[in-house]
Amino acid sequence: MRKHRLSRRRFLASTALGAGAVSILPIIGTRSARAVQGTRNRFMVVINMLGGNDGLNMVVPAHLQPYVDRRPTINLANAANLPAGKQLLDLDGNFKLHYNLPTIADIWDNNDLHIVQKVSYPSPNQSHFTSQDIFSFGVRDSATNGDGRGWLGRFADEYCSNPSEPLGVVSVGMGRRRDFEAQVTTPLILSSVPNFKVDADPDYRTDQVLRERIYQQILDGDADPTSEPGLSIFAANKQAYDLVDQVQSETADWVAPDPGYPNTTLGRNLATVSQLLAGRDTFQTKVFYTGYGGFDTHSNQHVNAANDGRHASLMKQLDDAVGIFRADMQGRNMWNDCVIVVISEFGRRIFQNGSDGTDHGHGNPFLVMGGRVKGESSAGGMTGELVEADIDTESTVPFEHDFRDLYGNVLQQHLGVNPTPLFPDPDYTAAFNDIDLV
Repeated sequence: MRKHRLSRRRFLASTALGAGAVSILPIIGTRSARAVQGTRNRFMVVINMLGGNDGLNMVVPAHLQPYVDRRPTINLANAANLPAGKQLLDLDGNFKLHYNLPTIADIWDNNDLHIVQKVSYPSPNQSHFTSQDIFSFGVRDSATNGDGRGWLGRFADEYCSNPSEPLGVVSVGMGRRRDFEAQVTTPLILSSVPNFKVDADPDYRTDQVLRERIYQQILDGDADPTSEPGLSIFAANKQAYDLVDQVQSETADWVAPDPGYPNTTLGRNLATVSQLLAGRDTFQTKVFYTGYGGFDTHSNQHVNAANDGRHASLMKQLDDAVGIFRADMQGRNMWNDCVIVVISEFGRRIFQNGSDGTDHGHGNPFLVMGGRVKGESSAGGMTGELVEADIDTESTVPFEHDFRDLYGNVLQQHLGVNPTPLFPDPDYTAAFNDIDLV
């Protein structure tokens, strides 16, 4: 009998530590979810461009002379700075999109893209880590405000705690960011569906099938522990095994679109989002959070006939992945249920540096896309439009729209939830309805 207790103790420890992509904390809470009727199938996809995207070379103010003058070799308004055969993509006769964003330009033309410029937060910080934490926690100063939870952790606790919605918030390919810190629930963290499994013991990989069978017998046959921490650990492991089985079975019938997703970081991540949406009737995921890095472009943004530059390749990755995802969602009749929000922790300086790059800045354009998004004809398509005075003498693009206003508008108008509990910053004045996005 003592031997059985020892093996069980070792089982609890080994599975808790070796659950791979499966969270070992309770994924399903006990509170009742408060989703609004009529929004059941709607979802939001956040794409984070990690490193601080150069928004001035994504949504290009080609008509503003300071942009041209202060970026002599990296501005995209001069044809000499563009690769041969490339040209900017017109938005409204003034602003233009980067030449590697043709699909996103088409989304604009189809009235499904809204651009919000000058997005940041009060007293912006130019540190990657500080700014990313502010975006993650949803408060300007997490040391004195907030409750230790991320904004998506609060969302999961508030609106996704119903056991019928086990995957209310999912992180795809982003690891355990602070956005997902919660109290009642734990948003699901995974890299891909095939890799979402209980890890094999590295010392006994050939015994994995037998090992899992024995674990399952213990989970199914043994009485639950009566005290902590055994009770929570045992429940978490049982839930982990059940969830692995559920994710694999619910996504088994997923078929990749033709053409398939690009073999890039963002392409693979959005393919995983699509796979999980195959089980959306069961999972009821409200928010998918993903992204890709490389945007800290302090050098080599220079473009010319022979060099496409670092930033251009990042724009192409965004356009290729979003393009397939949109076609995929349209083919599955999900485009009207989807809103994509493309963010970055800050923008870049208005002027170029000595290395043909740009340093850390403040305000930045964010993209909001989807079948229900109010685009060009229905809402002007652009909010917080840059003017010459914004970039004439300042070093950084000014802050006008709080990123929480964008999140809040989509959460309220698209998902039908009250965003106020998600951003408990006493210095933040919510303006969810000031931006007409959805």
